[in-house]
Amino acid sequence: MAQKKIAVYGAREGSGKTVVARELAGAFHLRGKKTLLVDMVLGEGQVTRALGLSPEPNLGQWLQEIDRQIKSGQPYFELHFSPEEITSYIQRHYTGLDVLATSPVDFPGQAAGMVEVVVTHLRSLPYEVVIFDTRSGIREYILRILSMVDVVLLVEDGYHYHIQHVAEVLERLREAGVKTDHFQLVYNRMPSVVDESPEEAAADLGLPLAGVLPEHPELRQQRGGIKILSHEVVDHYTHAMDDLIVRLE
Repeated sequence: MAQKKIAVYGAREGSGKTVVARELAGAFHLRGKKTLLVDMVLGEGQVTRALGLSPEPNLGQWLQEIDRQIKSGQPYFELHFSPEEITSYIQRHYTGLDVLATSPVDFPGQAAGMVEVVVTHLRSLPYEVVIFDTRSGIREYILRILSMVDVVLLVEDGYHYHIQHVAEVLERLREAGVKTDHFQLVYNRMPSVVDESPEEAAADLGLPLAGVLPEHPELRQQRGGIKILSHEVVDHYTHAMDDLIVRLE
């Protein structure tokens, strides 16, 4: 069984990537795909709280064990963890979605090799889809993840000045040695009449357009955009997410 690994990445904080990663994993799960959601925002991840999961077990515990073995003299590329050991760090959400929860600890300067161990070992588990919520910006361990997955969904809201920033980040990623031919653009806000169209923005960035999502209902409610989550609003988002998944399958 081929496993599809998808990283959800934002060029800046506040792009909405975590919501997209969470909803994407849930949608794959509802379509009958055995799915794992991994929170790779070390030290600051929001997935655990958003899904109401327990603080433990979590990714940080696995990373600490990897760190312990590396410090004992074992090269990171020679470490081995059994499927039983790996699954001991994974939680199951009440919906049945499996989640490798937020690490409360960051590992600055040493995370890249440790994260490579995690991504490599997850291939041994019987998941059809693995979704990684990644940290925004550019750090070595993020570059490692972006280079190891099959698809990177670059999430942005479509405002012109944000798209300009995306172009700058893409250039920095390429300068750092990351190939971007597996990147795809996701709009997470419907453009207004004064915004550049998603198709034009994707063409300017040199990326395929994976999908256009309306602003997530929860975010609209939080900022006072809507008072009641109507079936129409929720259905609009659900249908757009389904269209995105069809393009990824």
